[in-house]
Amino acid sequence: MRPRDVALAIMPPALWAIAYTIAKPTMQSFPPLFLMSIIYGITAIALYRPALKRQTPFWVIFVGSVLGGSVQSGLIFSGIALVPASTAVMTVQSQVPFAVLAAWAIGLEQINRRRLAGIILSLGGVALVVGLPNSVGEIRGLLMIVAGTLCWGIAQAIIRARSTEEGGYLMGAMSALAAPQMLAMSLLLETGQRQAVLNASLLDWGAILVLAVGGFVIAYTIWYGLLRSYRVDQVAPFILLMPVIGVLLAFLFLNEQPSALVLFGGAIILAGLALVVRAPREISLQAV
Repeated sequence: MRPRDVALAIMPPALWAIAYTIAKPTMQSFPPLFLMSIIYGITAIALYRPALKRQTPFWVIFVGSVLGGSVQSGLIFSGIALVPASTAVMTVQSQVPFAVLAAWAIGLEQINRRRLAGIILSLGGVALVVGLPNSVGEIRGLLMIVAGTLCWGIAQAIIRARSTEEGGYLMGAMSALAAPQMLAMSLLLETGQRQAVLNASLLDWGAILVLAVGGFVIAYTIWYGLLRSYRVDQVAPFILLMPVIGVLLAFLFLNEQPSALVLFGGAIILAGLALVVRAPREISLQAV
């Protein structure tokens, strides 16, 4: 990757780490699915340009909006509401092996035994983190996050294989579809939306604006722009910067103290993902 693109690739995980940290206290004021419907609505307003001619097939944008948008966000942000922010940030690292595996499964990327071993090891680290909750609620939250990252990984592989749009337009089009999906899910599964809007403070609305502009408009515009030029296994590993940033932010601003076992699980995740990143490119296994 060119130095400029490396610098750009660092920005999305940093912004996502900030977004996950901000999302935790914000969801004390807003139901998670309703919060995400607002964020996708803001993102669509900022990025979607319906007058532009679309080149990517509609089914790709729709699947991206479902797997990489409404379902992924609904699962992950509902899970974040149930677990500490630092644990959530570590568990989200399973996005990387899921994205690499999905890209291999559809024949887009190459994979070899060393990379596969790294994926298995990193998923073992995720299982360790998931196996250390303090309550049934945390178990449910962590499983939601893992399911959401699986959906996200599949969406990234499909978008990488089939999309030809610029990152901003693609994210805007998917957000325009994801916003009403999230709102419908919220109305079916949640309560208290009207009270949340009426009782929200200026600080709450400011946090939502930061989440939408930083974690979605800017971060995903850069992310999908990079996926147009580079392989999934080149871009996805930059997500590994999230734990360092996220755990630090959770410690500084939320006063969260991750346990030694959670940190150990996070270290296993990073060790396995290091194998994924550093594995040679020769093909040892072929997708069928």
